[in-house]
Amino acid sequence: MLPVGRRAAMYDTLNCFYFTLIGIGILYALFILIGGGMHDLGTHIHLPLDFGGDVGVDLSHGEVGVPSLSPITIASFVTDFGSFGIIATQGFGASAGVSVLLGAVGAFVVAVLSHFAYFYLLVKPQGSSEVTQSDIVGATAEVTTPIPLGGTGEVAFVARGGRVSYPARSLDRVALPRGTTVMIIEMVGSVVGVRARTTFK
Repeated sequence: MLPVGRRAAMYDTLNCFYFTLIGIGILYALFILIGGGMHDLGTHIHLPLDFGGDVGVDLSHGEVGVPSLSPITIASFVTDFGSFGIIATQGFGASAGVSVLLGAVGAFVVAVLSHFAYFYLLVKPQGSSEVTQSDIVGATAEVTTPIPLGGTGEVAFVARGGRVSYPARSLDRVALPRGTTVMIIEMVGSVVGVRARTTFK
């Protein structure tokens, strides 16, 4: 059996390790939150550029999967390992081996639950509301950035309960001012081809 002094030093070291895990987990979660927000911003940016032709930047076709070891799962496991370890040693006076075991088991259970909660409550509903090309072609839209003759502007419309916008060019070879109601006829890459609704009257 370890002397009291050495046992206390071991517990201090172990608790320091647990607190370090909690800190790492929190920092990692913040990094995921900030990085995820920036990625979400990037996937919704459309740049209608006009350099004498149609130049588009398509940032919306990337897909993000959620594997078993997703960042959310890792952050949860690391943070909860430290939390359960601290609870075991400080709250219940558990030995070093028992606290590590409880920390690992508790962290694993919470990480699994957080993974499924993240996937089914956040990711899956977003996937079901993704705007597809069939939602775009044939839709009625409004010109939000004027479409110059032979150039690219921008249109906006409502699809699957949300307002979306895309770079657009006129198929009738005419300039379309802001506020014009158009119909989306085709989509090439990230740029839609539109015609003024008056064309169909």
